[in-house]
Amino acid sequence: MSYDFEMDMPTPCPHCGVVVDFNDMVRHPSEFKLLVCESCHDAIEAENNQGLAIDNYGNKITWTSSPDEGLLEIDVNGENIATWVYEEVPEDSFSTFMTIWNKAQELTKSSKGGAE
Repeated sequence: MSYDFEMDMPTPCPHCGVVVDFNDMVRHPSEFKLLVCESCHDAIEAENNQGLAIDNYGNKITWTSSPDEGLLEIDVNGENIATWVYEEVPEDSFSTFMTIWNKAQELTKSSKGGAE
């Protein structure tokens, strides 16, 4: 493998294996003692800022957080239905949303004789 430039300290990223200069490594978003390349850092951070749940009726509920804005975007079956503000942990706000969502489904089912 050849490079067009010289690196002071060529270092392979432990996550993807790409060789970058040690000074270009950044701290892993989840593991304090691990350094990764910027591309892996961004991908890991994006993965850490999203989640998925399936409700009792098979609806796919996904969330994506924007840490800089403190916003939690919630989608049901690919359609955005809510934006919530969160303070510290987006998973806590999503858990609260799911509690409300599930209760609303139960109430709808019992008042209409079944979910529609």
